Amino acid sequence: MGVLVVLSALFSGSEAALFSLNHRGRKSLARGGTGARIAAELLRHPEQLLSAILFWNLLINMTYFAIAAIVGSRLELDEQAGPSVALAFTAVSLLTIIFFSEMLPKSVAVLAPRQISALVGPPLLMAVKLVSPILPLVTWTNRAARRLIWPDFEPEPEIDLADIERAIELGTDDAALLQRERMALRGLVEMAETRVSELMRPRNKLWTCSDLSDPSIVGDGIPSGGYLMVTTQRGDMITKTIGVRTLRPSQLDDLENACEPVIYVPWSAMVSQVLDQLNAEDRSVAVVVNEFGELAGAVSLVDILDFVLAPRSDDDFAGAWSVQELGVDHYRVSGSVSVRSLTKRLGIESSEEGITTIAGYIQRHNGRFPRTDDTAPLGRFLLTVISQTDDGLLIDISPLPDEERSPT
Repeated sequence: MGVLVVLSALFSGSEAALFSLNHRGRKSLARGGTGARIAAELLRHPEQLLSAILFWNLLINMTYFAIAAIVGSRLELDEQAGPSVALAFTAVSLLTIIFFSEMLPKSVAVLAPRQISALVGPPLLMAVKLVSPILPLVTWTNRAARRLIWPDFEPEPEIDLADIERAIELGTDDAALLQRERMALRGLVEMAETRVSELMRPRNKLWTCSDLSDPSIVGDGIPSGGYLMVTTQRGDMITKTIGVRTLRPSQLDDLENACEPVIYVPWSAMVSQVLDQLNAEDRSVAVVVNEFGELAGAVSLVDILDFVLAPRSDDDFAGAWSVQELGVDHYRVSGSVSVRSLTKRLGIESSEEGITTIAGYIQRHNGRFPRTDDTAPLGRFLLTVISQTDDGLLIDISPLPDEERSPT
């Protein structure tokens, strides 16, 4: 049973170490020693590797519990031991495999994933080869069980956008009106598919102040967003807002009474949900917070209406206004452009989760804040930071050389 606990810990720790590596960690494995290169090669087929690890872990744990059950039953029948000793043995056996085979090895593995991955590479390669003849069956069983328990059905839309456009075309002969209706319709549909983080104004683009005692703060012109954001004394969160465009002259001497409360929404919320909440609470501005509750930006009702009704060409989408096309497969963007918008424009897919902006994507890839000349691959393109200012990053996008492209 002690040997089985060690083997179970090996596979549990291996799984945690290998699958917690980021892109940079996997690249460093490929440049390491023999064990590290073996681990990197195994990670090129993650589904096969995971199936092998799960198979061996399940087999080892079942054998462990079978032995524990046999020993426990014999202790229960033994006159010198009895049921109490058998129950204690079973409880200790269960706690032992939970702590020493699951909790402890996985906790250690995530602290030093690259070192652990290099150590477990050779034994994992042997384990994968031993079960390779039955891996297709294990993989098929895993997929069947996953689809049975979590089928991941995708709801079909109640009405398709193309059907609505055809209805509009049949309902009017005015070409200009037809174009405006089609544009508004597309914006309405995109609201349900666009996160508020793609539409918001980043916090460094907002006009903010923490003291309203000086009326001259609104005398220097109207901000691009049309709203003055009132923050806490530390400036780390927006608490109120003032619609500067709608201020009457008599309100300039009493800005406190002109303030309007705001609502708070997570960065992952859809624009349509934010619009519904703004209408329900009769508010004009939604403050966007990240997963840590920190201020990320803000979006106003005017921003959402502009997104729906502003004139756009057929190739436009959320965030496209910040994308400048320089030539064939050559673009220049700001770091605040969302990854989803850019990948949609470039016609590629990205598997990165939890990343909102291009600047964040480059930061995760390099493991540090982006600097000038930093690069990161994105599909068949290469992202290069060409300048860094207080207003943000300017990023050049060009085709990736053929020898550096991913096989996918």
